[in-house]
Amino acid sequence: MKFLLLVFILLIGCKSPSEPIGVKVIDEWHYETVGVCRGIDVSDSVLVAAASANGYFRFDINFDINNTESMPMLELVHHNPDINNTTGDDFAYDAIISTSGVVDMAFVLDDVDGIIVDRFDNDEWGAIGTCESGSIYRSMAINEDNPDEAILFTLQKYFALEDSVGDVWDINSTVISFRSFIGTEFYGDLYLEELDCDSEINLNIAAMKIFYADNLLTVTNGDLGVQIYSFNSAASFEDIALNSLNSFYIQGGEAESLYSIENYVIGGFNNDRGCYMALLDSEGDIIGNLTFADGYSINAIDYDRNSGTLALAAGNDGIIIYEWNESLSLALKGILNTGSDNYIYDLKVLGNNIFVASENGISIYKIGI
Repeated sequence: MKFLLLVFILLIGCKSPSEPIGVKVIDEWHYETVGVCRGIDVSDSVLVAAASANGYFRFDINFDINNTESMPMLELVHHNPDINNTTGDDFAYDAIISTSGVVDMAFVLDDVDGIIVDRFDNDEWGAIGTCESGSIYRSMAINEDNPDEAILFTLQKYFALEDSVGDVWDINSTVISFRSFIGTEFYGDLYLEELDCDSEINLNIAAMKIFYADNLLTVTNGDLGVQIYSFNSAASFEDIALNSLNSFYIQGGEAESLYSIENYVIGGFNNDRGCYMALLDSEGDIIGNLTFADGYSINAIDYDRNSGTLALAAGNDGIIIYEWNESLSLALKGILNTGSDNYIYDLKVLGNNIFVASENGISIYKIGI
């Protein structure tokens, strides 16, 4: 299937030379993180990378606004190689940047030793509190819909029969929890305050990743596919609810990655099953769908609305790039070759720049659009 996809690209190029037949790389930049880089996130001015046993890195990003073809300039401002100095098994697997207006910060996930909060203004960092359902974390997502609050969703393993407030969960299952962070000013200083944590959804042990955007929380649930929940905010934190809407799967594959925007949800699958895109109506019913990238296993998905670039991390097969206008159709732009021995774990798209987390560290590819 991979061979056929490449042949298809070449055939299009022979028939229509004016159409793109591949990905034009204008420039590229690479940084060795020593540890395998498993997770990455970017904002307009910050990059945070999770580098497995070598902790996490934070860079300031500077763009030359007068030259759109210039590479972003990165400056290393913080490296924490030892997330928890009381343990010897530190592994940073994922990172999420929060710039909601509460406090500019990043959450860095160590699946065993918890989630670290790294503040950008003073390099202070510390672990979030434990939640009632346990602190063995698999994934996290953030809700910044309210500029005065950041809500962190976590997916974690659960081992007990019931939690501290009497909720009964399945043994050896997973639980989705959420907690709120606000900024509190005291004598001119801004303090980050972590409020209550609550557990809401109980899933089977196969659930591995979560993603949040536009009032939808999505979950990869193994060979059961992708589960979609609506997030209903409330005046009281205790009244916040996650309501099950729908699900989808691809036969023969397990859900590995997620992306959603407005009423579109995309799931990436392993075992070379590619992606499934679902279009939801206002009630959460699937009213249209599209499968694509068949023949590839997809570890991560990201999209930039300004450039219309949808990028898929395909492990050792590089990065598959599409043009997307937020409809049930895609235009294949090509496959970005990232090297024969450079497994791609995660990526983010910002304009015509693709930021990559791989076994060789951090890479940036500026592509033609």
